[in-house]
Amino acid sequence: MKWFQRDREERPAGVVPLPGVVKSESVPGQAPPPLGPGGPVLQRIGGDSDQVARMTALAEPVVLDITHQGRGHFVVDALDAGLRSLSQLVYTDGPFACRALVNADDRTVRALRVQADGPWVIDATGVSSASVLNGAARCPASNVLRYEGGPGIASLCHEGDPRAEDGGYFLVDTFERDGHGFLDELANHVGPWRGEAPLTGPCLIYARSDGPWSISVQPL
Repeated sequence: MKWFQRDREERPAGVVPLPGVVKSESVPGQAPPPLGPGGPVLQRIGGDSDQVARMTALAEPVVLDITHQGRGHFVVDALDAGLRSLSQLVYTDGPFACRALVNADDRTVRALRVQADGPWVIDATGVSSASVLNGAARCPASNVLRYEGGPGIASLCHEGDPRAEDGGYFLVDTFERDGHGFLDELANHVGPWRGEAPLTGPCLIYARSDGPWSISVQPL
């Protein structure tokens, strides 16, 4: 699922301002704090410039806690065994923190390519480290949430990225609770957006966004 810059170029922007949404035009001075409770670190990699790092947690789905402290460009690509890009996890500028889910779609990530101009750290943890979605959540960027409830209606809101000309990309997928197997796509939009989608039951929710977004679930 390649996205961010590459997929964005293939889709119309369709930016529609949302009422009641206030966005900051400034770049934060430091990366936001970690987005979830975390868990035992299976692998930690880091640096302060471009690097290709081999993943040691090979086959199992894992959550990546990604933090960048630099002021310039920051890109993270997940690579296969042939070092070809499977998915672009981050494409942004400045201090940034997010969570990503890899190895959940039968495509094993063997390495990560990081392009950065400042300090960065990536921690791999098990999918059990994903934050539990208790009714509602608001996140500043990409995140992985764990939904434990029954069938319900998910209300999603993407506030957009004011630094992106098209308002930023928003893609939300669900996976089996253990991370093994894709279930459904809840959203796939460019720019600010609001809408609803069905949740059939317990799952992992992986939202990819370079801007703030929120989700709430109303059980049936």
